[in-house]
Amino acid sequence: MKIVLVTGTRPDIIKMAPVYWEAKKRGHDAVLVHAAQHFPYHLFQGVYEDMELPFPPKHMVYSSRVKEAGITASRLAYQVDTKFGLNTSKALESWATQLTDARPNPAATVGHIMLGLNKLFRGPLKDADIVLVHGDTLTCMAGALAAHLNLIPVGHVEAGLRTFSREPFPEQTDTRTADACSDLYFAPTTDNVRNLLNEGFSKDRIFLTGNTVVDAANWAAKKGAARDESKAFFERLRIDFSKPIVYFSCHRRENLMHESRFAAIAESAIELGHRGYQVLWSVRPGTFVALAQYGLLDKVRNAKNVFLISDIPRYTDIMFLASKSFFVATDSGSMQEEAAALHVPCASLRFVTDRPESVKAGVTKMAKPGSKAEIMRAFEQVISTNASMRKKHNPYGNGDSAKRTLVAIEKFKGKLIQWKHQE
Repeated sequence: MKIVLVTGTRPDIIKMAPVYWEAKKRGHDAVLVHAAQHFPYHLFQGVYEDMELPFPPKHMVYSSRVKEAGITASRLAYQVDTKFGLNTSKALESWATQLTDARPNPAATVGHIMLGLNKLFRGPLKDADIVLVHGDTLTCMAGALAAHLNLIPVGHVEAGLRTFSREPFPEQTDTRTADACSDLYFAPTTDNVRNLLNEGFSKDRIFLTGNTVVDAANWAAKKGAARDESKAFFERLRIDFSKPIVYFSCHRRENLMHESRFAAIAESAIELGHRGYQVLWSVRPGTFVALAQYGLLDKVRNAKNVFLISDIPRYTDIMFLASKSFFVATDSGSMQEEAAALHVPCASLRFVTDRPESVKAGVTKMAKPGSKAEIMRAFEQVISTNASMRKKHNPYGNGDSAKRTLVAIEKFKGKLIQWKHQE
């Protein structure tokens, strides 16, 4: 079968990699398409290479000359930093932050990606047996819509995630739209299956697969542990592995666009540093914009034990760090899942989560960003119950999600599109 896998962000590259590996293993024509929603080296090329995916991918869309220049500049900066121990990547990120005070417009991003994919789905990929999209990204929504409107079957990997609210924005819009366009649904948990059934999707088209992030995270953590370079990478950043580490991240729009929420999150990172925890804050470009916009950039950069880093190109390094962390503090849904897979306690910097299974399982505690005090109370709970949280069950499967996904696809070969009313 000709199976097209659409990626566009670091998380979906990571989570689609096991599906690609399994498709190739089973003899399928697996075609990678990247939508360049994420294009800096540490969010794109570095991740493809680290996940042992062919680079460049077969097709790229939404790849303007500006983005191509950004990809090249980011890669060269990383190579210079690695060889000479400089901070070229940080300087490049600061320059980009000063250049613009706006975040990418979601509507424009979706439009560009859809137009690019439309050319492929009407041209070289029009004979695809199925297009696989992942998760809740703008790329996922654009890919599902573009394929669906060209009558190409769609499979949604990580289907059925719901908060039953507008948040996270626009991720809830993305995942609901992708589900509406899909022909097969690969649900990570029984909660996700129940959500899809309650919304009227066909029972025989929904498959409980677990989450492919478990496949990826376990693979990457082992690979990272076997690489001396992984530990050395963080030691160059002055991370001391003999002291407790908190892996910290914040990138969701409902946090970045809300000054009081974001300030509370930033202040909680600073407070953890004052209490002796080494806070490694992995920052996306939008996070840099928010730090600068709200006048927090210098304060966070100068805070004791807080390390801002934007370029961790290897997923294996990230999973190595996560596996060595005392806990993870994040608004990322994927990091909630990865922490559960690695049995590392997680504090979710959100008011609602589309991964409630990890909260029910006791591997995640909600750290609602209403105030610094509210966040710190949640952190203190994670600290005091850390040992017991590490023993909790991982609700996202046992690492065979990609295999389950491919078995389901093969079952429907030749009858992937289902019309409800037929004689």
